Amino acid sequence: FAVTDLLAELTQNFEPLVQNSHVRFVVNNESAGAVLMGKRKSLVSALTSLLENALQAVAGREDGCIELSVRREEGSLLLMVEDNGCGMDKVTVSRLFEPFYTTRSDGTGLGLAIARGVVRAHGGGIDVVSSLDAGARFSVSLPCSNN
Repeated sequence: FAVTDLLAELTQNFEPLVQNSHVRFVVNNESAGAVLMGKRKSLVSALTSLLENALQAVAGREDGCIELSVRREEGSLLLMVEDNGCGMDKVTVSRLFEPFYTTRSDGTGLGLAIARGVVRAHGGGIDVVSSLDAGARFSVSLPCSNN
């Protein structure tokens, strides 16, 4: 499936969530006609989880911004979800992908563990860079090809 189709579905699903907030949602597509192999719905679910976490991180900020970026990198596609939210300390970052680890009272601790499983099942990887009060950037790398 085309990466543009993936982004269109993500945008359609996520824009209503940010519509009634002060959060700016930006999509930058530099995929240059890239095509992914796998289950689009599974990837949409995994990436939606990242976007929803970003939305929670920027909640209450007047200048909240979430950016979904896609670009090609040497036979891979790099999808990034970046926010300017509250960020996370090193201990939290080190445990993020552990099943049942959560920092939220209403969380199950499964969203990121499942997202990582989906990305790995598609032959990719997922990383995060974050520090307190400096937002977070989740990077998903997936193998891709041209149309």
